[in-house]
Amino acid sequence: MFLKSLIISFLRKLPLKKVILFESYPELSGSPWKIYQEMLKRGYDKKYNLIWAVDSSFRSPPNIKSVPFFGKLSKFQYYRRFLYNSLAKLNIDSNRPLYKNNSETIRIFTRHGGPLKKCPEYMHYMGQMDYMLTLSQNMQEIDFIDCKDFCVQKKEDILALGFPANDCLFEKKDLFENGFYPRHGLMQPQNKFNKIIGWLPTFRQHRNKDNTSGQKPFPLGIPLIYSEKELIQLNDFLSKENILLAIQMHHAQVENFPKLKFSNIILISQAIKYEMDVSTANLMQSFDAMITDYSAAYHEYILLDRPIALTIDDFNEYSSKTGFVFDYFDWIKGVYLKDSSDLIRFIKEVSDGVDSAKKERESAMHRIHKYIDNQSTTRVLDFLIKKAGL
Repeated sequence: MFLKSLIISFLRKLPLKKVILFESYPELSGSPWKIYQEMLKRGYDKKYNLIWAVDSSFRSPPNIKSVPFFGKLSKFQYYRRFLYNSLAKLNIDSNRPLYKNNSETIRIFTRHGGPLKKCPEYMHYMGQMDYMLTLSQNMQEIDFIDCKDFCVQKKEDILALGFPANDCLFEKKDLFENGFYPRHGLMQPQNKFNKIIGWLPTFRQHRNKDNTSGQKPFPLGIPLIYSEKELIQLNDFLSKENILLAIQMHHAQVENFPKLKFSNIILISQAIKYEMDVSTANLMQSFDAMITDYSAAYHEYILLDRPIALTIDDFNEYSSKTGFVFDYFDWIKGVYLKDSSDLIRFIKEVSDGVDSAKKERESAMHRIHKYIDNQSTTRVLDFLIKKAGL
């Protein structure tokens, strides 16, 4: 420990440009990406090395400075990681923790979504941080109870400034006109759909773990639909209503969605999102309605005040195994889907322009969010500039 402190003290005295580190596994996205872009606009790349901490297998664009921090590292990569982390003025992470080497470094955990599922193991893994973002004072109270033993020392360290990533929800971006949706292999790419419904399920079976115990098995990786025959029938109904269903699987989910071509169902590719610079928030902004379940994506999409459906066919199993930090049905409002017939009814509502849960959902939105605007990036960066003396 003494040797480490001595080395860090020596590195700090070298005439090297200070470092600001960013992390947003599995891609360059989310709140760290928005903060990074705003720093570039304000010219902070002239004063600091703005560096992305990435997986050793990740290939960054040529205009992005990145250093392997995770995965299998060589000795050279390990020492380089130590060097940059020791020189860091700020560590800005959202998924894989950027543990501090230096007590002078300020670490802010930007996360995504909001408090929902019980995840003590994950919060313990994230470790000590100086600050963490949240969405409102209501969320701050819940967050502090959930992670005071692992992450932050004081409730005031949980900042109700909003999430910079959510600013993208307010940016108009036609993903059909720019070719994003046709790139996903639609059978009729020239077709213009009446509506687009997004489906963002949380993972049930982790690709790297045995998570089947206590979980309801989903053979296709999504709730409600249990066979390819049902999926084909769903596509037929979507075709009749001229609606596109765009499914983005959780990055941790086992890849068990059928490799079939549909006219009205597509599986969103992370590779194409990255290639075409499309964030999850951009994606949500293109949806006329969204289906989710126990995913923090709910907290994000609710800002758009559009229909949301919630699949709850495995609620008993999920709540007994993972659980929630509050009463799910008290906080999470939308159209609840217990089976495939409920799903069909929701799609029909969207097709007909009906928003049956609007009043309850709007109440939930104002309970969850302090700010309903596109200024979270500005608020967060202004705070960091003051605290870190940038």
